[in-house]
Amino acid sequence: MWTVRILTLVFAFGVIVVAPANLSEKCLQDTMDYLSDLNSKEPKTYAMLMYDSLGKQGSGIISGNVDRLGSYSECLSVQAPEKKFEGEYCKMHVEQEGVKFVIGICVPDSCSSGDITVMASMDLLRYKGESFLEPLPSFISLNETTPVVEETVCSRGLFPMDTFSIICLCLSGLFIMFPVIGSIYTAVLNFLASSSFEDCKTIILHRKARTPESQKPAEKSNAPLEEEYVSEKKYTCTEKVLKSFAIQENFPAVMAGTSKNQEYPTLNGIRILSLLWIISGHTSILSSALNIDNSLEWKSNVLEKPQYIYVVSGPVFLGVDAFFFLSGFLGAKSFLTLTEKSGQKVTLVMALRYIYRRFMRIQPLHLTCILIFIGLVSLVKWGAFWEMLKYHWDSCRLGWWANILLINNFMSLQKTCIGWTWYLAADFQFHLTIPLVIFLYVRAKRVMIAVVTLTCAASVITTTLISYFLKLPIHNPKCESQCRENYWAEYYDRPYCRYGPFLVGMILAILLVGKQSLYFKNRTQAALGWISALALMLTVISLAFVLDDTQSSYSVMAALYQGLYRTLWAVVLGLIFILCHEGYGGIVTTLLSFDVWGFLSKISYAGYLVHPIIIYFYSGLQEELFHYQDLNMLYLFIGHCALTFIVALLFTVLVEIPFQRLMSI
Repeated sequence: MWTVRILTLVFAFGVIVVAPANLSEKCLQDTMDYLSDLNSKEPKTYAMLMYDSLGKQGSGIISGNVDRLGSYSECLSVQAPEKKFEGEYCKMHVEQEGVKFVIGICVPDSCSSGDITVMASMDLLRYKGESFLEPLPSFISLNETTPVVEETVCSRGLFPMDTFSIICLCLSGLFIMFPVIGSIYTAVLNFLASSSFEDCKTIILHRKARTPESQKPAEKSNAPLEEEYVSEKKYTCTEKVLKSFAIQENFPAVMAGTSKNQEYPTLNGIRILSLLWIISGHTSILSSALNIDNSLEWKSNVLEKPQYIYVVSGPVFLGVDAFFFLSGFLGAKSFLTLTEKSGQKVTLVMALRYIYRRFMRIQPLHLTCILIFIGLVSLVKWGAFWEMLKYHWDSCRLGWWANILLINNFMSLQKTCIGWTWYLAADFQFHLTIPLVIFLYVRAKRVMIAVVTLTCAASVITTTLISYFLKLPIHNPKCESQCRENYWAEYYDRPYCRYGPFLVGMILAILLVGKQSLYFKNRTQAALGWISALALMLTVISLAFVLDDTQSSYSVMAALYQGLYRTLWAVVLGLIFILCHEGYGGIVTTLLSFDVWGFLSKISYAGYLVHPIIIYFYSGLQEELFHYQDLNMLYLFIGHCALTFIVALLFTVLVEIPFQRLMSI
């Protein structure tokens, strides 16, 4: 035992002599004490816990289980004797022969990320002569090399509670305070207007007058003060604002009504099934990027096989294009209604009012989600998977202003605050074109047809050229980092590449409003319509698995497919919608018109915004990797959907509906 102690002291003295200047003395001393207590004949309990929480090599490496996370909570529970230091969990980002992986390590909290990187490069971290950085097996690492630590990130101080976070938390608190105040105020008003309060008031007043006859019911209606209480109260502007936030009035508004009362009930089914498709894709793709231990198996199954089309296999996130289609249709329908009321006139004031209302329809809930996301990220104590949360937290600090202006889809990936809100920016930009298209429809239909045709062609050609020259994949991108960045930044978020489905929705609204008769006049035509829709749907899906989009042999057909398939998907949805609307949908109409879709559609906007937050929060709170299986993903999907709709209902009642009511004051 004394021999080990002496050797450790000699080693520590030598390390201190040759230690770089950027290695803190306190960290080095605490680390040497830890290693000494660990390597002694009778290791101390705290040292064993620290080493036990170190990430070690496991099984399933060939399937992608190369990360060694260790035990996050066990590390943070460590406390050295005499409270000299506590355990600090850090991740060492390591590379060995091109294979990058992570090793979780428990170190004294006096050490910084840079200290750990330096000590690892000096090979100080050892137990019984073996390095903490165990090399990959020989069948993975062909040469006898050692892992190299490129960077170390520690959990401490990742999300500081600074001014930006405090402002976000305070503003988030307002969205809780206003509904509480509004609900209390409305409850008091309802109580004052209730019959029980009136009876109580009448009794009290009559007791003061000492009138025995006051107990007679016939005289209640003749009391002069009674009329004062039952008369209708005229609310001030402040009172109307408070009542707009009343939960007891907003909640029934969400629950009331069914799909049968709507003009186009099948659109609710398309909307919700598309949202579920998006949640399914995000559940799978975000889980695979964050915390599964067999990522290679996931890629070979989910990204390659057609049976996983409901996740992210084949064409990427067609559910978003369905949203664009629906938004274009409903937006054009709404503006056409305004045009009819104004006597077929489209004025600048009408266009500006429409754009303003659209802006105010989007922004309250959008900005609330950003505030709550930043606030909660700063408050919550996260687990071992903080990377994506940190990425979005940093991005919001740089690009929050772009979300206010709804131009965040033109920002770089590093400055895109909660990246999935690119859809809101693109959707708003598309809505700017509705007044112009309707104006041309009212004034010069031929000019409108020419403009729409040229715009659609320009979008397809632009997307095709970008895809061809950048060699963008038509599947979920699994190429090198630059290729993936080009896909998301130069194509996926850009409005000129995604305008087609919105344009299809607009044209469909114009066709339905201006039609004089049914488009499908008999069952034969309807059958041909269904055959065309299903054939086009099958073509869009199957070509994604047939065309060659590899970097080395990228084809023109792959680029052309990239430019067309989202617009064609909207055409498929348009055909199905018309067939159902004109009475030829059969069981499809029944499926898409379920009453539950009508209710869920009212909270679908909030559902789209909050579901990635729920997925990120769930993943960020985990401490260990989980194993990908279809059943595990199904359970995750069901859980994420349930939480999404619960939280979406709260956000709709507390934020979305109140601001819609404020717009009508």
